[in-house]
Amino acid sequence: MVVEDNVEALKQCDQAYEEEQMHYVPWELVGRPGNDSEILYHCYLIALQPGYSCDTMPHDILLATRARLEFDDETLTFELDVDRGNLKIRMKYVTHIKLTSEEVLLCQKFQVTLLRLLLDHNQNKLQEALSGLNQNSQRDVFDYLLIPSTGLHENPSIDWTCVSSVLFPQENISDKHMDCCSNRVQGRYVHTVNGLICSCTLQNSLVVTPHDGIMYCTTGILDDLNSNSLLKRKRKWHGITLRFEEEPFLSGQHLFTVQNYLLGCRNQKTKGSRNASVELPPELCEVIMSPISIASIFSFSYAPSIIHRIESFLIAGNLKRMLVDHCTQNDIIPTIKVVEAITTKNCQENLNLTPLATLGDSFLKDAVSQQLFKRHQNHNIGLLTEDRKKIISNKALCKLGCHKKIPGFIRIDRFDPKTWIIPGDNSRAYTLEKEQLSPSRTIYDREKRMIEMKTVADVIEALIGVFLCSTSEIAALAFMEWLGIEVDSIYVPYIRPLPANPGEVVDLRFFETLLNQYSFHDASLLVEALTHGSYKRPENPRCYKRLEFLGDAVLDYLITKHLHNEHPNLSSRLLTDLRSASVNNDCYARAAIKAGLHQHILLHDSQHLKPRILAIVKNFKQSSQYSTSGWESEPVIKILADIIESLAGAIYVDSGYDKEVVFQSIKPLLEPLVTPETLKLQPGRELKELCEKENFVRKEEDGKLEVNANGAIYVCGLTAANKKTAEKIASMRILEMLKKNYDAGESHIQPRLSCDIRQVR
Repeated sequence: MVVEDNVEALKQCDQAYEEEQMHYVPWELVGRPGNDSEILYHCYLIALQPGYSCDTMPHDILLATRARLEFDDETLTFELDVDRGNLKIRMKYVTHIKLTSEEVLLCQKFQVTLLRLLLDHNQNKLQEALSGLNQNSQRDVFDYLLIPSTGLHENPSIDWTCVSSVLFPQENISDKHMDCCSNRVQGRYVHTVNGLICSCTLQNSLVVTPHDGIMYCTTGILDDLNSNSLLKRKRKWHGITLRFEEEPFLSGQHLFTVQNYLLGCRNQKTKGSRNASVELPPELCEVIMSPISIASIFSFSYAPSIIHRIESFLIAGNLKRMLVDHCTQNDIIPTIKVVEAITTKNCQENLNLTPLATLGDSFLKDAVSQQLFKRHQNHNIGLLTEDRKKIISNKALCKLGCHKKIPGFIRIDRFDPKTWIIPGDNSRAYTLEKEQLSPSRTIYDREKRMIEMKTVADVIEALIGVFLCSTSEIAALAFMEWLGIEVDSIYVPYIRPLPANPGEVVDLRFFETLLNQYSFHDASLLVEALTHGSYKRPENPRCYKRLEFLGDAVLDYLITKHLHNEHPNLSSRLLTDLRSASVNNDCYARAAIKAGLHQHILLHDSQHLKPRILAIVKNFKQSSQYSTSGWESEPVIKILADIIESLAGAIYVDSGYDKEVVFQSIKPLLEPLVTPETLKLQPGRELKELCEKENFVRKEEDGKLEVNANGAIYVCGLTAANKKTAEKIASMRILEMLKKNYDAGESHIQPRLSCDIRQVR
C-alpha cells in the first residue's frame, strides 16, 4: 500500500493553519425594513408533532418571510432530539398575506418579548431588545416573523389573540374582562403586582414573582386552594406573609428552558424537573403577557433550534444551486446531503460530513491516481506519489475551496441558543454584508470566523461524496474539474516494453481461477504486477510499484464505496472503523497468503525475500485461527500486501479502467469482508477506550507500555521495529492478560484473580 511521506509534518502544518473566513447566512431571511404601510409575507406552517406522549401538546407556528423560500419539495421535514423522544417538525408553504405596518410591529414585539424571556428567564434585556422596533433600519438585518398559529393545518391563520398578549396591561383591560366575564361565575377580581385583574386573565399567562425573579406559565385557577386551605392554615408562601387570604391560587409551571435540540443525543433532563406543577398566590405575581397558553410558550421554546435547522437547509440550498449551475446535467442533489457535507463533527448533531468525506476522499485519490498514471507513464512510484500529494493535500484542497467561496457555507460550531439572534432584537450588535456568489446569486456574510485548513479540505471531499451518492461519478468529476482539479475519464493506452511469452513466466490458469475467472487481455500486465524491484532484466524492465500505486487507490475507493452502500445507516465513527479494518497492509497480506500468492511471487533477485515470506506464512498459519480482521497478527511483509494492490492495478488497466471488474475479481480474495458484527478494533485503540471506561491508568515510558488496572500492574516492552507496531503488539498482549484475569461487568471490570503485579513480556 502506498504510504504518503511526511504525514506528521503535514498534520502539524494543518493544525497550525487557520484563516479568517466568511460566515454565510441565507438571503431569504435578511431584509431592510422600510416605511411601507403594507407588506407582503410568504407564510409557512411549522407543525410540531411529538413522537411520544406528553402533557402539553405544542401548538403550530407560522414563519412569515418576505421572500419565497427555495426547498426541494413544498414540505420540509426533520426531527429534533428532546428528552423524551423525537419531535417531528413539518414545514410547508400555506399562503401569502399582507400585513399593515402596525400588525408587523405587533408581531415583532410579540416574538422579541417571548423569545427574549425564554432565552434569558429575566427581563433585564427586554427593554433594550424592544427599543428599536419602531425605527426604520438603515442596514440589513434578520427580517422574518415567528407567529402563533390557530386553526386547522389545512387552513391556518395568525392567532391574533395570542399575539396581542404582549400588549398587557393596556387601557380599559379591566372593563373588557369584566364585560366578557359578567355572565360567568369565575369572573372576579384578584390582587396582583399589576393591581386588580380579572381572574380569567390569569388562566393562561406568563408571570414573574418579582421577589425572586422566577417566571411561570399559568394554566388555571385553583378555586379550592388559597392561603386558608393550606396545611396547618399557614398564611405564608415561601416565607412571605400573604395579605389576601381568600383569593384562589394559580396553577402553573416554571418557564421552559431553551436548549439545543439538534444534538445527536437526547437532551438530559434537568435534575428536579422544572415541568412539575406549582401553586402561586396571585398577589405575588406580575403579569407579563396575557392571554397566552402554555402550549404556545412550549412551542416557541423550540423555535431557536427549528430556525437554526431551517437556516442550515437554506444555506445548503444556496450552495447546491451554485454547484448545480456548474457541475451537473439535470441531476437532483438532495439538500439534506449538502447539509450533511457542510456540517462538521464539532456541531455535535446527528449528522456530519465524515461518511461522505471518507467516500469522497477515496474517490479523489483514485481519480487523481488514474490521471497521473495515464499522463506520466514513465514516472516511478515516488514521483507519482509526490505529484498526487500536491494535488490532494489539505493545503491544495483548501486553496481551491477558498477560491470557490466554499468556506462561508461550512458549519463549524455547536449551536448555542443563547447566541441566536432574534429577528427585531436590537440588544445585540451584528453586521450583515451582501456577498455576490455569482452574477445571478447573492448571499449575506455575517462576522468572520477562523476555519482550519483541514476542515475546508474535509468539506471538499464530502461534497465529492454528495455527488457520488446522489448522482454519478461523472458528476463528481465535473465538480472536481470546476474546483480546478484536472481529471477525466478518457482512456489512454498503457505503453511500455512488453515481455515475450508471459505465459511462460506466470501460471495464467491459476490466476484466472484466483481472480474470479478474469482473463487478461494483456498478460504482460500480470507479469509486471508480480515483478519485484530486485529483478533487473532488459526484457522486463518494470516492477509492480506503478501498478501498486494505481491499485492501492482503486481498492481503497471500491471497498469504501462497498461499505458505504452496504451500511448506509452506520455512525460515522463505525464506518471509519470498518474502512480502517478493511483497507490496510495486514488484511491484504493475509489475503495474499490465504490465496497462495506467496508461492507465485515473484520475479526477483533477492536472496532474503523468499525466506522472509516463508517465515511470515508460518506465523500466519499459527495465528490465523484466532484472526478475523488481521489486527492481531505480527508485522507482515509489505510486499505481500503490495501484490494484492498491484493485481488490482493490473486488472484496472487491462479492463479499460472498469472499477466493477476490479471489485468482482479481487473481492473473493478479501472475503469475508469485515462487517459491524465481526469488526475488531485496533488493539491500541481498544485498550485506550477500555482504560477510559474503567478509569485504568495507561502510560508509556522507558520503552514500555504500562496499565494500572485498579492496583494490578500490566507491563509490556515496546520492542518492535517501529513505534506503531510496538504499541500494537504491547496493547494486544496486555488486552489478552486483562481478558484472561478479569471478567467484564456492565459498568466495571471485576478481578477474578488476586494479584498485585502482572508483567507481560
